[in-house]
Amino acid sequence: MPVLIKRLSILLTIVIFNCTPIAEVLPPQDSSEIPKQALTMNFNSQSPVFSETLMPGEIADTDIEHIAIIGPYSHLDSLTPGFDDIFIFLKGTGNLIAEDTSFAIVPESIGLPLSVPTVTLEVSEGNTLHYVHIQKKLSAQDQIDLKRYPTENRHTIYFRSFEECTAYTEKIKSPNTVSRTVLPKDHIPRVAQGTVVTMGPDAVGAHEHPMLDQLFLGLGQNDVTVFADDKSIAFKEFEILHIPIGASHWVTVDEGKIMNYQWMDFFLTKKGEEWLKTHKQTEDY
Repeated sequence: MPVLIKRLSILLTIVIFNCTPIAEVLPPQDSSEIPKQALTMNFNSQSPVFSETLMPGEIADTDIEHIAIIGPYSHLDSLTPGFDDIFIFLKGTGNLIAEDTSFAIVPESIGLPLSVPTVTLEVSEGNTLHYVHIQKKLSAQDQIDLKRYPTENRHTIYFRSFEECTAYTEKIKSPNTVSRTVLPKDHIPRVAQGTVVTMGPDAVGAHEHPMLDQLFLGLGQNDVTVFADDKSIAFKEFEILHIPIGASHWVTVDEGKIMNYQWMDFFLTKKGEEWLKTHKQTEDY
């Protein structure tokens, strides 16, 4: 009997060990970090077009690329049906050509070629154009919502330099901060974008928005610190980061440094766009 009990004990130990969930023996994964990626601004390329994927898997149904075109070159970009496209021009100059219309590209400008199947980006000799191309997949509900959008928002090319976009204020920002809406709502379903510019010392106050995913894109000379809950990270020019959804976050800039970044809101639902009512156009004050 003692031998039988001993054998049963060994067998039971083996069964218990083999049934241990795999997750318990793997090293813990820290999902609370602030995801960040630096854009490759200096590179050696034999091709006139350089591209890299940004923040893969961070925003649902959204593909993001950093593309650089070395002139002289004319780059044809075919747009994918079922997706909306956003072009954010960061550095360098060129021309965006959509059918028979040409737009002069300057640093810190945005283009939405929503009404055409292709666009051509022309860059002259001696220039290198850097831009971020965002492709947002349209859901079935998005397709329904589009029917209520103003016709001009979808059937004309939206192209703006950031400086000519409408200014707004928020309670979480100081009077020294200049904020602009570079992509208003009702152009692309559940997407809005804007910029924040100020000199240090200054800050964007703590706030949270569980109704949306948010990316920050560092523009020229940006040099700030981003906080999210108990995490913080240095955030420089030509970097992109993801604010963890629902996190309490804020941004500070030290004396003598510049805050210059673009926020990109990806709302989970159409109702979430009510958050944008916290932005008050400057003339409202």
